[in-house]
Amino acid sequence: MSILVKNLSVKVSNKKLLSNISLEFGAGEMIAVVGENGAGKTTLINCLTDGSFSQKCVSINGLPVESYSLSELASMRAVLTQSNDLTFPFTVTEVVRLGLSLSCLSQSQQLLAVQRCLRKVDALHLKNRDYTTLSGGEKQRVQLARVLAQISLDSELPRYLFLDEPTSALDMKHQFETLKMLRSLRQLNIGVFIILHDINLAAMYCDKILLLQQGQLLKMGAPTEVLNQDTIKQGFGVDVHILNHPTSHSPIIINQSI
Repeated sequence: MSILVKNLSVKVSNKKLLSNISLEFGAGEMIAVVGENGAGKTTLINCLTDGSFSQKCVSINGLPVESYSLSELASMRAVLTQSNDLTFPFTVTEVVRLGLSLSCLSQSQQLLAVQRCLRKVDALHLKNRDYTTLSGGEKQRVQLARVLAQISLDSELPRYLFLDEPTSALDMKHQFETLKMLRSLRQLNIGVFIILHDINLAAMYCDKILLLQQGQLLKMGAPTEVLNQDTIKQGFGVDVHILNHPTSHSPIIINQSI
């Protein structure tokens, strides 16, 4: 089962944001989307998760997005955007329970699901805290728990997470732990489509890299296929050295000008 995109183009005010994008990724894969600012990364996620943008170019598990009801889509895919501000003094538990709004679980089952998802993101100790008092990184982890709750970690059906810079506010420890946790979701038949600015983290934890440049798909493939001097120069305008990670053997990018 997979999400398939065929010839997706987006134009806003006579400016092309995406041009003829075609790709496929499956439940059980972790795909990193990289590219310079304005390359079209967030627009691509919007197209994959919002039917009004999809232009009938996107299918999920063999069927057009338009053929699913909103509740069906909510159960098979969840989206974490860059900004998730809340001004009401909800507790952390209440915020995560928002992901279970359409759930048929009992109240006690929902609370167990919330605790499981908070534990996944190392935030169980925050469950009774006022969400508005948390740090930026803590809020980011709680919001990640919310989208995990939405797609149900107990299901065996193929599901998908779309995450726009979910590690941007995290410290080093939680960046590593979060990406390791997301990588482990592949065993639960969950596909992860994630925008990352740290290319070295993308190379370490993701199965494939999707490199966008000015709205075009420059290259997609395994990290070793995509992350080389030529494509980095073309995609980012930066001269780099490529090293190998001593244990994972994934590419490590360093700037030549240092």
